[in-house]
Amino acid sequence: MVSTFLLIVAGGLVTSTGSGLSVPDWPLSYGQMFPPMIGGIRFEHTHRLIAGFVGCLTLILAISLYLEEKRIWVKWLGLTALLAVVAQAVLGGLTVIYLLPTTISILHACLAQTFFSLLAALCLFTSQEWKNDAVYPCQNASSIQRLFVTTTIFIYLQLIAGAIVRHTKGGGLYYHLTLAALIAMHLIFILVKIAKENKIRDKFLTPVIFLLSLLILQILLGAGVFVLPLSRILVTTAHQVNGALILASAVVLSLRSFRSLRTEIPRASL
Repeated sequence: MVSTFLLIVAGGLVTSTGSGLSVPDWPLSYGQMFPPMIGGIRFEHTHRLIAGFVGCLTLILAISLYLEEKRIWVKWLGLTALLAVVAQAVLGGLTVIYLLPTTISILHACLAQTFFSLLAALCLFTSQEWKNDAVYPCQNASSIQRLFVTTTIFIYLQLIAGAIVRHTKGGGLYYHLTLAALIAMHLIFILVKIAKENKIRDKFLTPVIFLLSLLILQILLGAGVFVLPLSRILVTTAHQVNGALILASAVVLSLRSFRSLRTEIPRASL
């Protein structure tokens, strides 16, 4: 997870600094494994080195899950993660070969976020929390679960819109902002519902507040891109990285809600 997070940071710096074509060939860099680390080359080649490291770790993860994991669906998720990182590498190479085509660049950005969330889900599925988690009766279980899923979908759509804004220099900004408002509204709805449920408040209230805090930070970072031009590279990169954290957090919370929450049957109906 840490290496993948660093990969997203490095990828954000490549885009923010306009270093995507500082290395004109792929998979080598100027025909070398280690070119001179000057100018934009240091961002692009560092990104490639981290990507290679993440690929190796993902291969080890997939093999480990295949050999040790008893749940077939978790083994398939490990294989999916491996295929995703290979696809991400190919898309990264195509962005260089075809001189940063918009569609491929957007797909490359979105797949990075998807891969990070998939690893977060695998961390949850292989944790003791998932294996030993208790079931919490909750009157609004179905409603809370639907809100979590809907919010996660909106977050993913917003990340797609953000990638479009970034790679088209402003296109689709209205949709990006609209989705941000919808996400904020849904998180507030979730917060209110969970606050009313005494049995699940301790388990879910703090993570939801944390997710809402990340969203507020994301909005501030988005505004900072326009009002802090001197720090635009760092702010833009932080905005992209924080978006990945928001998506992964929402995915994990959604999965935890389906694992832990069950609809409580009113006593009067028994």
